[in-house]
Amino acid sequence: MNRKIKAILTITIGTSMLTFGGSDASMQTNRQADGTTTRNSNTSADMIGNLSTDEFERVNAEGQRAVAAIAPTSGALSKADQKLMTEVAMGGMMQLEVSRAALEKVTSPEARLLAQSEVEEQTGVAAKLREIAAAKGFTLPAAPDPKTAALISKMNGVSGNELDVFYIRESGVNGHEKLQKVMTKVQSKATDPSMKSLAAATLPVIRVHMQVSRAEVAKKSGGNNRNNSARK
Repeated sequence: MNRKIKAILTITIGTSMLTFGGSDASMQTNRQADGTTTRNSNTSADMIGNLSTDEFERVNAEGQRAVAAIAPTSGALSKADQKLMTEVAMGGMMQLEVSRAALEKVTSPEARLLAQSEVEEQTGVAAKLREIAAAKGFTLPAAPDPKTAALISKMNGVSGNELDVFYIRESGVNGHEKLQKVMTKVQSKATDPSMKSLAAATLPVIRVHMQVSRAEVAKKSGGNNRNNSARK
């Protein structure tokens, strides 16, 4: 008597569960006690850019732990540090909102991994920024700027591999170039210790995300990663 072979394989490891159904890619994240996340992924990608996915995840986890461990200092921010904190917050909000929107549409495992990692990273950074700002009596911007909505609108106009390349180029490459620039400025010019700690915690992750994104754009666009940015 023939028995039906189930198309869904469920693997339970400790308290974590991964579910594979057909060819669909699913992803679950677990929130840890220290505020970091670990991801159970059945993505078919063993590599992301020029890194293994394991190494990529290790860098992300270390960055999350470093951000979560920052203890805000008291004392008012200087005008220059207020401006820097606002720049960091606005850049992070753009990355967060664009990546959230991308998760609704991107198709490749690599693009999904980049988008999910960016959501996790920027969610943690935004929470820490709010904590630092509250300790200093400073009010951060509550919403992203109009450029964010315009970029999401452009992203919604493409699909498939074109969408994946668009997102990785705009967020993974261009977005991280801007974040690296502002965080490097924070590292060298800020006087507030909390802000300097945030720059030290995030710059390694920013550089890795930028590095793998450049490699992914090159792969997904046939080696040509010199296309003009769609965001002007």
